[in-house]
Amino acid sequence: MLAHNKDRYTDPIPFHSHDFYEIYFFADGNVKYYVENESYELKKGDVLIIPPGKLHRPVIEENIPYERYVLWLYNSYIMKNKGIGGFVHRINDLADEKKTHLVSFHGTEYEQLCRLLDLSLEKYLSDDTLSGYTAESCIMLVLDKLKSEFSEISQAEYDCGDIIRRVIVYLNENYVASPSLDELSDKFFVSKYYLSHRFKEYTRTTIHNYILMKKINLAKELLKNGSSPQIVSEKCGFSTYSNFYKAFVAQTGISPSSY
Repeated sequence: MLAHNKDRYTDPIPFHSHDFYEIYFFADGNVKYYVENESYELKKGDVLIIPPGKLHRPVIEENIPYERYVLWLYNSYIMKNKGIGGFVHRINDLADEKKTHLVSFHGTEYEQLCRLLDLSLEKYLSDDTLSGYTAESCIMLVLDKLKSEFSEISQAEYDCGDIIRRVIVYLNENYVASPSLDELSDKFFVSKYYLSHRFKEYTRTTIHNYILMKKINLAKELLKNGSSPQIVSEKCGFSTYSNFYKAFVAQTGISPSSY
C-alpha cells in the first residue's frame, strides 16, 4: 500500500509496531522520529525503513502541515514479488549493518524519487489492468535508489549516551526476563521516579507496557511459526498462561489460538 498524506496532527502518537515493512518518506513539517532507541530530527528528503516488530513513533509539531509518503510492504506481497522482496531484505540488512534506519535525498535525486512515488500511486489507483506492472516497476526503482544510498553511507555513530536510549537497548535484549523498575534503577544508577518519568516522556508509554509490546511481538512470530500458545507463553516470559492470554487479547484484539 502506498499513500501520500498532508494534514495536521494535534494528538501525540505513542510507540507502536506493525506486522509489515514501513518505508516512510518525509516531505514537509516539523517532526522528530523515534525508532526504539534511535531518534531522528527529520528534514525534507529523509527516508526511514522500519522493519516489522520495531516500535516507533513520530513527534509532530502541532498545527504545522505534515506531509509524507508511506509505503507499506506486507510479507505476503514480498514473498509473491521476489524482486521487491530482495531489495527490501537487502536494504534492511544494510540498515542493521550501518546502525541507522535513515537515508537522505536532496535536489534532483529527491525530485526523481517523488516523481516515481507519484507515478506509482497514480498507476495503483488506475483501472488499467496493466497499470499494476508500471506501479511495481516504479517501486522497484525507488527501492534500488534506497539500496544504493544505504550502501554508500559511512558507518553511523551509534550514540547511546542518553540514559533512556541505553535503557531501551537493555530492554530489547532482556525483555523476556521482565526487568523490574527497581532492577533498572539499580543498573543505570538513577531514581525510579526519574527513570519512569523520562521513559514515558520519550516513548509515550510505560516501561511495563514497552516490555509487553516487545513480548507480544515475539509471541506473534512464534505463533506464526507454529508454536502452541502454551509454549509461546513460556518462551515470552509470562508467569502464567492467563496473564499471557489477557495481554495478547489486549494488544491484538484476538486470542492467541485465533491468531
